[in-house]
Amino acid sequence: MKKHIIKKSFMAVSMLLMTVAASAQSASSSYFLEGFNQRYQLNPAFAPERPVFMAIPALSNIQVDASSTVGLANFLFESTSKPGMLTTFMSPDIDAKTFLDGMPKAAQFNVGLNMDILALGVGGKNGFTTFNLKLRNNEQINLPKELFGFMKASFAEGDYLIENININTISYLEASLTHSHKIGENLTLGLGLKFLEGIAYADVTVNEIDARLHDDEWLVKSNGTIKASVPGAEYKLDPDNDTFDGIEGFNFKVPQSHGFAVDLGAEYDLKDIVEGLKVSAAVTDLGFIGWANMNTFATNNNEYVEFEGFNNYDVSGDNEDETMDQISDDFNDMVKMYQTGAVNQKEKVILDATFRAGVEYALPFAQWISFGELLTYRTGLWPYAESRTSVTLSPCGWFDLSGNASLSSIGSSMGFLLNLHPGGINFFVAIDRLKAEFNPQYIPLHDFGLNFSLGLNFAFGKKRAKLDD
Repeated sequence: MKKHIIKKSFMAVSMLLMTVAASAQSASSSYFLEGFNQRYQLNPAFAPERPVFMAIPALSNIQVDASSTVGLANFLFESTSKPGMLTTFMSPDIDAKTFLDGMPKAAQFNVGLNMDILALGVGGKNGFTTFNLKLRNNEQINLPKELFGFMKASFAEGDYLIENININTISYLEASLTHSHKIGENLTLGLGLKFLEGIAYADVTVNEIDARLHDDEWLVKSNGTIKASVPGAEYKLDPDNDTFDGIEGFNFKVPQSHGFAVDLGAEYDLKDIVEGLKVSAAVTDLGFIGWANMNTFATNNNEYVEFEGFNNYDVSGDNEDETMDQISDDFNDMVKMYQTGAVNQKEKVILDATFRAGVEYALPFAQWISFGELLTYRTGLWPYAESRTSVTLSPCGWFDLSGNASLSSIGSSMGFLLNLHPGGINFFVAIDRLKAEFNPQYIPLHDFGLNFSLGLNFAFGKKRAKLDD
């Protein structure tokens, strides 16, 4: 389904996006909700409010996080030679300035999936221990504006320097054991140990493409690498020059890539100073995966290759598969990757870690109303920073509603969370970010962002507040 949408959406650049699929965890909107069972995934010092927590398999917590700096309208235009018809940006009807003026500095795509498979938590007055098994997938793409300018250039005068093309994808299973422990009246500490099983990993990095016009051809020199650990993948090499030419098939093999990570967290209740004030901080996913069966391909950094340019495409989009194949072939001709070193090596890859710091204040005369400020910073291909301000209403013991606004490195957004947690059950739905304008086929027209979560869990026993009595 994802590949089909990409083909329909971006046509002429689809070969560059085939691996697209930001990092997802539990909804940030839930950080200040004590009635939300999965809060320990954001800060291991947090614990579910009831002493027994059980996840409904595959329905406990599902989160999709997707964003892009471009949309369909960046690549499709009305044809000037055929009024009423649409054409791609590669059409000679569309001048380069019209196309490039509407493009951001880089076309960036992020998609993440986080799905709890199993979870069980047991605790008491001063401590809570949770086991969780989940599937995680994160994919990121960065395509600089200069790349599209070069694709559009044909044989225009001038030289081109294209930098920082990045495609990264990672999928793995995570088994975690998390413990939250209360120390004294004010301090709670948390520790999570995560054992990771890698499913697939790929990283394409082209640091630089130097293109120079020579007669009726381009002379192109590239500097880049491909690293991939995909169990059972059969890599296709061009028989003429042994360059990388894609993946031609799979033979299923049991993954042999293992890793480890930790989560650390703390919460301190400042009630002795200001009634209703709490501060907290956490770092999650501090670890790595040692990927087995790693294969590396790299360019010959001193080699200039002759390239005929990106041209002669079906700009009407009537033959999308052939257009994709042609662009893919052209890109492989321009950036030649050779297999380097020994095959099926083992390589350690550091995970993207997330740092959080929060402050919450509940009104002393109406403790069911609270305000929170959450700061988030995530490492990675492009570091991500966010400030989220929340207002939470908990008018009764089983109903929570949170509204929030955020300002981040990818723009501003609004969010909300509805959390129902009567005795025995917990249902939630949350949107951390929603920004999109769709066409009738529900394809984003411009830059968009979506972070959506929902889940259903079981929770039993008296609330911790009653255990303290």
